[in-house]
Order: sequence, then C-alpha cells, then structure tokens
Amino acid sequence: MKKKTQRLVVILLAAALLLSVVVPALSIVARADVTQSDIQNIKDELADIQAQKKATEARLAAIRSDLSSAREQVELIQGQVVLTEAQINASQALLDEFDRQIAGKELEIQGLEQQEEAQYQEFYRQVRWMEETGGVNYLSILFEAKSFADMLDYAMLIGDIMDYSNRIIDQLEATQRELGAARDELAADRAEQAAAQQELEAHKAELDVQRANAQDLLNQIAATESEYAAEAKQLADTEAQVNKELKEAEKKYQEQLAALAAQNNANSGDWYWPLPGRYHLSSLFGSRKDPISGLPANHTGTDIPAPRGTPIYAAKTGVVTTVNTNYRASSYGYYCIISHGNGYATLYAHQNQVPIVKEGQTVQKGQIIGYVGTTGRSTGYHLHFELRINGVRNDIIKLYPGMTFTATNAAGKRYNIPGGK
Repeated sequence: MKKKTQRLVVILLAAALLLSVVVPALSIVARADVTQSDIQNIKDELADIQAQKKATEARLAAIRSDLSSAREQVELIQGQVVLTEAQINASQALLDEFDRQIAGKELEIQGLEQQEEAQYQEFYRQVRWMEETGGVNYLSILFEAKSFADMLDYAMLIGDIMDYSNRIIDQLEATQRELGAARDELAADRAEQAAAQQELEAHKAELDVQRANAQDLLNQIAATESEYAAEAKQLADTEAQVNKELKEAEKKYQEQLAALAAQNNANSGDWYWPLPGRYHLSSLFGSRKDPISGLPANHTGTDIPAPRGTPIYAAKTGVVTTVNTNYRASSYGYYCIISHGNGYATLYAHQNQVPIVKEGQTVQKGQIIGYVGTTGRSTGYHLHFELRINGVRNDIIKLYPGMTFTATNAAGKRYNIPGGK
C-alpha cells in the first residue's frame, strides 16, 4: 500500500508541474498589428497544449489504474477493520465475563467475610464465658459425680464442650482459608481482566490506525481525481481559447494584408528606392561568383553599396513580419522583412544594428527602417535588397521601370541597367 501511496503522490506532483507550464493564451489579437510570426507562435502554442492534453490523457489512464488498485487496498483495509471490530467485540465479551465472575467472587467473599465475622463472634463469646466463669476444671466436674452414671454424663458433657470449642476454631480456620483462596482468585481474575482490557485498548488503537489509513487513501483518491479533472478542464478551456484566438489572428492578418493591398493600389503601385541617390549595384540578382568562396553561386537579391550608417527606407507600405535581433544567427546579419500584400515581400539585410522597426508594425513607403552595415556574411558596407513573391525570390529591378542603374563588369567597366526588365 505504501508503494501505491507514493506513486499517487508522485503523480499528484507531476500534475502540479504540468499545470505550472500551461501558459495562458497569447494576447496577439489585442495588439494593433498581427504578423505571420505571431500566428505561427499561436499555432506552436496550440500544438504544445494538444501535446500536453495527450500526455494528460495518458497520465489519467495510468492514474485510473492506480486508483483501481488503491480502491482494492481500501477494501482490504476495510476487511481488516471488520476483523479488528470482531476482535474488539470478543475482547469486550471476555471483559464482560470477567466482570460477572469478579462480581460473583466479590459476593462470595462478602458472604465468607460475614461467616467469618459470625464465627469469630461465637469464638469470642466462648472465650468470654470461660473468662467469666474463671475457667473450667474438668477434673473437678468429674469428682463431683455421685455415681458412675453421673461421671459418665459429666464426661460426655466435657467432651461436648471441648468438641464445640474445637469445632468453632476449625470452622473459623476453614472460613479464613476459603476467604484467602477467594481473594487470590479475585486478584487473578482482576489481573486477567486488566490484560484483557489492555488487549482491547490495543485493538481499538489498531482499529483507529486502520480507519485513518483507509480514510487517507480515500482522500488521496478523491484529491487526485479532482486534480486531474481540473487539469483536463483547464487544458480543454485553454485549447478552445487558443483556437479562437488563432482564428481571430488569421482573420485580422488577412484583413491587414487586404488593407495594405488596397492602400498600395491607391498609391499607384510605385516602389520607393531604399537608398535614394545610390543606384550603382555591386552585385545583381542571379548567377555570380561568390565574393567569399570564389565559387559559382546564385545571388538571391541585389547589393547596393553605401557608407556605414546610411538610412534605409521602406520600398512600399507594409507590415514588418520579421526582425532578426541576433546577427550571428543568419548570413543576412541584422535584417527585417516587410510584407506588402498580394504575396509581395521585401528583405533588407546586413544592417548596421537591429532594425529600428518591430514585428507587427505597419510602416509607410519611404519610412526609415534601419541603417546600412556589413553584419552577417558580407565583404563590405552595402544593402542586400531582396524581393519575394509568394515566397519565391525575384529580381527587385523589375519593380522600378523608368529608372536606370549601373553595374561594373569583369573588365572593370561600368554599364547601364534599365529598371523594369
């Protein structure tokens, strides 16, 4: 039973630890803006809650098995209680019998004491009579006989007197012996009664312990069932809340993107160059020789050289979906991504510091979002400007028709690159 109790306590502690890690639902929807990252966080939290629910169900199955065994233990204890109660009843019956025997013995002793007192009084009267008559001279009585017949009569009288005196003494001695034996038996009965009473008290104490153990186990069963029922309800409520929040967040995110698309369409769809006045490109989108490894590679964006700390402007109104705050975590260094709706997003990499915008923030076209740097996998100060359409990288130059850019070929000669093509 101790092992079962310990297991119940361990599971109960495990239940407490599980409840402590169930975090409340994110309050994403209450924020001004929602990002794809926020939605993913809610999905991750929902998956975590569902995993906890599955673990809880497994623990509930285990605890139900333990509770079944615990109830069997309670039934065994209750059986012990019945046996102990039977022992107590038997001990009580024995005590009652001792009480009857002792009461009878006490009455017997009382009668013997009264008999002893009467015999003692008779003996006392006989002795007193002898003292008052000056003693009995049996020879003088015989000499007073006037005939042989008188002498025989006197002799018989003397014998009767002596027999009477001896009988009184014998009866008194017998009564005293019987009284002593009765008192010894009474003392023995009382000693047995005391032992029986002590055994009865031990049975009662054992019964109290057994009942307390049974009640403790029942209390643990009730507490464990209540604890797990509360945990299961909490997880179900949390899952429902997170599901509701996820739907609201996704709806709000789509509304934001739709609003941005409408706003961009209202703004004639022109794209703002992130580094105004700097139109020379040090590396174009597509195939090139990697500047670090020297091997053929595919460049995912367009590099625009600029001095350290040059302001970077948002190419179009949108929502900041990603801000990298650890430049060592990515080859892009410090960077941010802005979603513009209709599947369009722009990335601004190798910034000098953490971008000055926050995830979920709505930025306007031409708003400063950071500063040029050379963090990450970079060989010099420049902006890596990247376009993604529905997650696929594209040449950003196509968004700027009417503009002319320059680049340098392998021979070191500059040439023009028309935008929009």
